[in-house]
Amino acid sequence: IGITVLTVLGVDYAIQVRNGEQREEMYRQLQREVKRDGEIAREDMMKAGTDSTKSLFQCTVRRIPPNFDGHKCLTDVRIGDVVDVMEEGIGPGGQYNLCSIRRETQQNKPDDNSEIENRVSVGWLPCSCLEKVA
Repeated sequence: IGITVLTVLGVDYAIQVRNGEQREEMYRQLQREVKRDGEIAREDMMKAGTDSTKSLFQCTVRRIPPNFDGHKCLTDVRIGDVVDVMEEGIGPGGQYNLCSIRRETQQNKPDDNSEIENRVSVGWLPCSCLEKVA
């Protein structure tokens, strides 16, 4: 009876290890797919942002919700930033605006010259977090 119990425990442990490895592999695969989908969605939104250069209006960011980091979200914004609203009433329940923000970043070149580059970020922001600029 003791050998049977040890055998059953050994087989159970081996199955748990194998299931754990399969679960980890599935998790890594899901992460890769979400990352790839996010990159594709971000590229599509960037194209939309560069294609339509006119904005409907401008808004000031009044707050940023906690855990606001999805792949369609406009990231790297701070309270007080002014964003261009390109499309309003989008997303689930029409509760988001498609916004863009231009940022100037300074890039240092190897020959000690610095160059200022314009970077445009495009993404969703909740309508409740924005205030129209008069």
